[in-house]
Amino acid sequence: MFLLAVCLVISFVLRTALSDGNPNFRDNLTELNPPTNITIVDIQLGELTFTWNGGLSEDIKEAVDVRYQFEYKYLDSDTWKKDSRLLEPEYMTVFELHRGVSVRVKNVPVGMQNVIFKESNWTVKDIQPPPGDQQTLISNFLCILYNHSSMNCTWRRGSKTPLDTKYVMYYRQSETTRRCIHYFTDVNGRYGCQVNQAIYDVEETILIRVNGSSNTRTIRPYYTSIDPWEYEIYNPPVNLKVLPNLTVKWDMPPGYNINTDCFAFELKVTDLEEGCTEHLNIQGETEYVLVNLNPTKRHSVKVRMKLQHCKETRFWSEWSNEDFIEPLHLPIARWVLLTLAISTIMIVLLLLFAFRWYKMLEIVFKPIPDPQKKFKELFEEYNGDFQNWINCQVPSSSAEECHPVVIEENSKTDD
Repeated sequence: MFLLAVCLVISFVLRTALSDGNPNFRDNLTELNPPTNITIVDIQLGELTFTWNGGLSEDIKEAVDVRYQFEYKYLDSDTWKKDSRLLEPEYMTVFELHRGVSVRVKNVPVGMQNVIFKESNWTVKDIQPPPGDQQTLISNFLCILYNHSSMNCTWRRGSKTPLDTKYVMYYRQSETTRRCIHYFTDVNGRYGCQVNQAIYDVEETILIRVNGSSNTRTIRPYYTSIDPWEYEIYNPPVNLKVLPNLTVKWDMPPGYNINTDCFAFELKVTDLEEGCTEHLNIQGETEYVLVNLNPTKRHSVKVRMKLQHCKETRFWSEWSNEDFIEPLHLPIARWVLLTLAISTIMIVLLLLFAFRWYKMLEIVFKPIPDPQKKFKELFEEYNGDFQNWINCQVPSSSAEECHPVVIEENSKTDD
């Protein structure tokens, strides 16, 4: 164990010395060769596997780690697409080969802490598009998958495609290539083919090639690839119903083991009298309470769904079954209001009647007054002797007698 540790330390020191401090090593890097012999070793419906020779000396390979930078662009584009630096001289990806492709690769030696000493020049390889006029190429290609059980692919033929052209579609997944059998032409003049068996995994890319053949000219084949989950249309929700409290509930369609939180739902509420429609978006829930509805009008409600959060599909499902909210009719509303008004009047009348009845009883059954309360002195001081009590109550007045006074005049006569 000790010897192994010593060897590792020595190897590390020597490699550091060679890569960072050896002048001869740096001089060798000035002569860094580019990769050679880029070769296509496998073609599977547009999926190409490339290999190449790094072209580096054994000394450089021993001294540093070598990375390979691989990039590609289509011949009708100026933008190069690149991947992370590769550890091995091999690269595989899917191309739209009908566009033609240019690939390039270079050597990138790195030292300690991924320091890049020098990059080699690019080695380029062009892959020309397959034979056939560009205007014989199909267009508007689209595939739609239904419930993991079928796939419809449609396209339009090229502007210079002869009328006798016949198409054949191939598709590949899980290392198995199959030929589509059921071809059709729809009412809009689109050609297509239907795959009726579930041979695909929604997590794995499907490779597709559409070949065309004619007796008068060469038809350029079309290459593409699709991610199944992106183009799938799910079955609609089921068992939609509106409860009396205006809560709308529905269930997920059977056969899906995906978390409800991954889905978006859209409610469609239609005023059937006015023809107005409102769309309500619900995230990850299978119920919704409707508000602000006119209760005097009839409404219809239905829902649809799509995968949106875990991944996102391009298409909504079909609409679910439809349920209805029946209106509260005006005659009923008026009857309810009338009943309420009559009830209120009856209560008021009953209260008034009860009040008047109480007053009448009070008058009829008015108690006889107790004389002892009114004539307390008669009974307490005079023992009920009314005559004596009344005499005492009448005050006696003594009138002074008037006696006539005779006044004599004493007249004095002169003699």
